[in-house]
Amino acid sequence: MFDLIQKRDGRFVAFDADKITAAIAKAGAATGELDWERAERLTTRVLSVALAVIKQGVPTVERVQDLVEDVLLASSYKRTARAYVLYREQHERMREMAGGGGTELIDTYLEKL
Repeated sequence: MFDLIQKRDGRFVAFDADKITAAIAKAGAATGELDWERAERLTTRVLSVALAVIKQGVPTVERVQDLVEDVLLASSYKRTARAYVLYREQHERMREMAGGGGTELIDTYLEKL
């Protein structure tokens, strides 16, 4: 198991597999496809894949999320996989906007007002 994970801002924090389970469970609850217990089983699969492909170093949040996507897409929970992917895309856009990447969009909106 991993001891640490690298956040997007470069910080290293304690690795917490429950966060993976929570993210999968939220996507599963949104689609009605799976519950916490099934999310835990999928997390076990994600961790197995992660240990096989990340042999050295500290995993990044982005890499682990990519593996969650892969596991969900390979599972029978296609709607949950889609919900998870959409959630990630929305949060990426929000990070871009918060980081100044959305100023052009905001300026355009304000001009229309």
